[in-house]
Amino acid sequence: MAQVFEATDEVLARRVAVKILHPHLSTDQAFVRRFRAEAVSAARLTHPSIVSVYDTVEDDGVNAIVMELVSGTTLRADIDAHGPLQLSAVLAIGTQVADALGAAHANGLVHRDVKPANILLSADGRVLVADFGIAKAAQSSDNTDNGAMVGTAKYLAPEQVNGQSVDGRTDVYALGIVLYEALTGVPPFVGDSDTATALMRLHNDPVRPRQIRPDIPVAVEAVIGKALARRPDDRFPSAAAMRSALLAAGADPSRAHSAAQAAVASVAATEARTDSGSASAAAPQPARSDLDGSGRPRFEHEVIVEPEPSRRIGAVLVVLCLVAGAIAAAVWSGLAGGPDPGRLVDTASFSTFDPFGTNGENDHLLVNLSDDDPATHWETETYNDPDVTVLKPGVGLVATLERPTQVSAVEIDSPSSNWSAEIRTVNGDPPAGIDGWELLGTVELAGSGTTRIDLDGREATSIMVWFTHVGDDRAVQVSQLQVFTR
Repeated sequence: MAQVFEATDEVLARRVAVKILHPHLSTDQAFVRRFRAEAVSAARLTHPSIVSVYDTVEDDGVNAIVMELVSGTTLRADIDAHGPLQLSAVLAIGTQVADALGAAHANGLVHRDVKPANILLSADGRVLVADFGIAKAAQSSDNTDNGAMVGTAKYLAPEQVNGQSVDGRTDVYALGIVLYEALTGVPPFVGDSDTATALMRLHNDPVRPRQIRPDIPVAVEAVIGKALARRPDDRFPSAAAMRSALLAAGADPSRAHSAAQAAVASVAATEARTDSGSASAAAPQPARSDLDGSGRPRFEHEVIVEPEPSRRIGAVLVVLCLVAGAIAAAVWSGLAGGPDPGRLVDTASFSTFDPFGTNGENDHLLVNLSDDDPATHWETETYNDPDVTVLKPGVGLVATLERPTQVSAVEIDSPSSNWSAEIRTVNGDPPAGIDGWELLGTVELAGSGTTRIDLDGREATSIMVWFTHVGDDRAVQVSQLQVFTR
């Protein structure tokens, strides 16, 4: 729609970005009016994560807007150069973008074209959203074909594809796709053409992010899944609500600063190597941590080595063979009658159940159940007697499922020993009292490690581990609670 130039504001003596409309759009007076109106609306937005609009220009048939100049890169360039980002970086960037969208929505402005190319990562550590209102200005333009979808096909919400009205939840959907792609390296829907890509989301469910990248926490996958609901009513009601969910899933907004600076340094290093002729085309990489001192991305759970060019293909083939061998071994185990743990069920949230207490049971530690870190845990309160029933009948840890599911087993990872519990379920809204939960199994004096309780496949929406004996440590620690179905 436009060309962007770096320029000098001679009045205020500052460098700015000037977006000049292409000539064929400047001749469309209806478009120009909308373009200027949206620029004025965007100029009213004041937020640290929104690119500031300073002015509009019309001179001898040339139409432009003058904006803040951001020195850095885009999330698009970062993903293209290095593949999936580190989990903490994606969550931090996501919270900043959601915060910016929430501010815009509160002022009645919907972006309509949230995508990695419109998310800027600055050299000074900021995450900014650009081009508010541009997509709206393009709607109904005489230069737009009848029935054309305004926006970028990979990131359109279903209501945009269907030509229906949009609101803030449209941006929530697009942000869900951005987070999906930033974590996995691929967007959830890719067809043979832009139209096919756009239409896929009307009828197909995306592959779950954890199937592509298993280290993604269940809670994070749940946030993305809710954002990508086809019906706007099934999504987060606002960008602010999505931001809150990201925070509950473990997002740390303060990590955005280092993530943005790392991306800028990383892309700059890649461009420098490319310019010198020493770099080949970038390929998607494993999930990264922040850059090392050389500006080169380093990766989680890997030792970085720089093999001779002639050995790189061989190294990749070795890795692929190891992965293929592991997959084959797993498949063979199933065919040979080995233990089948069942299919892991998506957990929407964790909570405590303490009807006989007053302040819950360390609710602030529940986030540790979703971080895939065995060193962190939720734990009960510390009791003076190992039998919780001395003070009250018990205390519960509840896993709420994303949908009603026939539950075949529960696995509890705990470093504690000699604890006892009941496994109870409910199908529907959780009752206020313990009697409304159906008892399906028990655990007696469990040892530390993983305890598996096989169940009868009863359909449930929530699973509760009701601790009745806290053991020698006077408290039970739980690193992970997982639910399985056949």
